[in-house]
Amino acid sequence: MALHAGIEIDGPDVSIAVVEATSKQTVIIDYIEGKIVGDNSEERLVSLRAILRSALDSHGSKTIDVVSSIPTRMSTLREISVPFTNDDVISKTIRYESEGHLPSASIDDLVIEYIKCSETEDSSRLLISAVQKQLVGAHLEMLREGGVDPVQIEIDATALATSLHVARPDLRGGRTLLIGMEAGHTTFVLLEEGRVTKIRSTSNHLQRSAIPTLTTASTGSAGATASGSDSAQSETAMEFADLMQGGGVAAETAAEDELAIAVVSDEEFERLNAELSSSPTLPPADPDEVIGRLFTEIERTFAGILMRSPLDRIVVAGGAACELGIADRLAEEYEVPAQQLRVCDGIETGLPLDLVDRCNLSGGVAVGLALQSAGQGLVRFDLRKEEHRYERRFSKLLPGLMLMGLILCFMSVTWLIDSHRGKQLRRAEFETVRANERDVFMARFGEAPKGSSPVFVRSAELKIAELKGGTGANKRARLVQYLPGMDLIKDVTGGISAANPKVYPTWKSIEINSAKKRGGTSTVIFEVPDAAAGERVITALEQKSKYFNIEDDIKPAGDRKKVTLKLKLKESITGTGGRN
Repeated sequence: MALHAGIEIDGPDVSIAVVEATSKQTVIIDYIEGKIVGDNSEERLVSLRAILRSALDSHGSKTIDVVSSIPTRMSTLREISVPFTNDDVISKTIRYESEGHLPSASIDDLVIEYIKCSETEDSSRLLISAVQKQLVGAHLEMLREGGVDPVQIEIDATALATSLHVARPDLRGGRTLLIGMEAGHTTFVLLEEGRVTKIRSTSNHLQRSAIPTLTTASTGSAGATASGSDSAQSETAMEFADLMQGGGVAAETAAEDELAIAVVSDEEFERLNAELSSSPTLPPADPDEVIGRLFTEIERTFAGILMRSPLDRIVVAGGAACELGIADRLAEEYEVPAQQLRVCDGIETGLPLDLVDRCNLSGGVAVGLALQSAGQGLVRFDLRKEEHRYERRFSKLLPGLMLMGLILCFMSVTWLIDSHRGKQLRRAEFETVRANERDVFMARFGEAPKGSSPVFVRSAELKIAELKGGTGANKRARLVQYLPGMDLIKDVTGGISAANPKVYPTWKSIEINSAKKRGGTSTVIFEVPDAAAGERVITALEQKSKYFNIEDDIKPAGDRKKVTLKLKLKESITGTGGRN
């Protein structure tokens, strides 16, 4: 069974789910949660590497396909319509179709992916997600520093939708609002008849927006001075923070006022970063205020949709959602069923009870990523494109190609050895024949060639020509050919028996000359009751015979008639044969 892992990294928090999947069964075999710690980028990368290795290396030497996610708040989401329905055409033109909807960034600096929400006869409505290429590159480099190269990158919203789709197949019909709430951000996914139609991510004010705790090792030089190193790390952290915050701001403040920008020193920045990173997961907050903001956001985002058609259900996920108990409040507010998503209740698992509870609480995204790797994703969403395209697929084929090359090499060597042996045997046979030419000639022809020092090859050619009926002086002579005697006899008797009415002759003699040459004559003598019977026999034989032309002679023999037939081969028979 193949192993698949989903890795969700959101700030310092890491969630990893490992799934074992076949065509008939899917089992969650491991779930790991960790927190990245460290005072600088090198220490944090070491911490991430330790988490990843402890999670993935524990499954032995099996190959594990990994899918990771980028938070939805770091992407820019837009709904557009395109005059195409074919996916290949949409994939080739999506960048150009999206350019007018993303005026704040250069299209060349973005990775564009889309989800088809609906389509008509000649157009499609798409939900596009734009992520900075620099952010995707930083995410990949971060994971590679941790020893992992993911086969696919998607956003956490689609991964959460995949978990719901697989874990709760009974909720695929109708209209479902999926809400994932963690400390700091809330993600909304609207599904209609099992299809994603709208995604949004906003801040929920449970935790201040923290600058990412990871930067890549390549951004700073280990050999630099202490002050230079701190400055480089600060600059990189600020640049990475801009990337992380830019997508979220673009997604949630498109219609809001610009955020204020404060310029602080490196020392102040490091202090603020340490305070934010060390803040508790759920700082004191008024639950009623948080839930009120959630209601406002739902009404603002989905007002038009709710007016057209009400929701059938609400599903919530995430640790913050469980701790605040928002499922009951949502059910009361919107008068629809609301429930917590528990992925381990709908997917078979081999986890202990404590890991099952943790996975049900916060593992929806990680499990959805693992299911995407196993080919069970709700949507095909992949941010690994263009220069970040996954290139290691060929390396998976490399062992098989090497084995095939090795087999072909052995086959070639075997063929060369067999060919060499065959040539050696033929050479030995030729040398043996040359060394024993006289004996071979005697064994074949029964006499020695003429002359004291004959050329055996020439003598053999002359001897064969003699056996064929030709000599050196008569090149046109050919070996006399013979027709099958039984066929000739059957030809004669069959023609005679075809007479109508039947004639039963008394056979006297049958002399068949089967030599295939002109002038050859065969003789057949028999007696019949009267001349009329003889005529019928001769007529039937002339009509039925394939081989002979007939000359007949009927004479009296007492009270019967004696018929003598001289049979000569037809020209069509002797014309293709040898010369007489």
